Amino acid sequence: MKRTSPLALLALTGLLLTACGGSETPQSGDTTKPTVTLTASPSNVQPGDTVTLTATASDNVGVFKVSFYRGTTLVNEDTTAPYTVTDTVPGTASGTLTYRAVASDAAGNSAEATATVKVDIDPNEPNDSVAASTLLNIGTPISGFIGGQDRDMDYFKFTATAGDMLKLTVKSTSVDAKSTLDPYVEILLADGKTVLEKDDDGGADLESEIRFNVPTTGTYYVALTSFDIHDDPKAKDDKPTNTYQIALTRR
Repeated sequence: MKRTSPLALLALTGLLLTACGGSETPQSGDTTKPTVTLTASPSNVQPGDTVTLTATASDNVGVFKVSFYRGTTLVNEDTTAPYTVTDTVPGTASGTLTYRAVASDAAGNSAEATATVKVDIDPNEPNDSVAASTLLNIGTPISGFIGGQDRDMDYFKFTATAGDMLKLTVKSTSVDAKSTLDPYVEILLADGKTVLEKDDDGGADLESEIRFNVPTTGTYYVALTSFDIHDDPKAKDDKPTNTYQIALTRR
């Protein structure tokens, strides 16, 4: 009796299955990308501030995770809704920061969304001490802001001649409607310590103005901060909207 080899039996079985429709074409996998949107708050920041990133993501099967990036740097990931993480603005950041949220599903499909924040840099910094004072020329306004640290103090210096009749103004809301700064300003003598004049209210909203006569020829300093910082030794006031314009003019 002739025996059929095992290989022949396997081949025959395959033919029978094919004839009976037993062979199936594999079904295609999930190819639908998730959808995602991203918000970054606040939209105006300074180095050292915290940005909250919040993504809204959905998928036809389910979102596996959302990865958050600052540029190409991974900030963090979140696997459960609401998808949110925080990021600290680097001390070297300037201009505009772009954040990305990449939503992915279990099949490897992904989609991304972006959001930007503006990093405000005070061009006068570092001017946080008498020694590092920024030169303030008579008739040339300078813009800046009180922020970037919990208790910022900006210093300026100018030279004047005995008998000069001058006016120092620190404007906030009148030059920037969004400014939140209530300025406090002092004019210091050449030693950088003795207060010649001080003021925290120029009569126009939250602004300061000092009219004074120069007692002796020499160098003088201006110390500028917020009223909250001046008034409370424990107060913190570093909002990126603490903008001002300082000017020294003749009168």
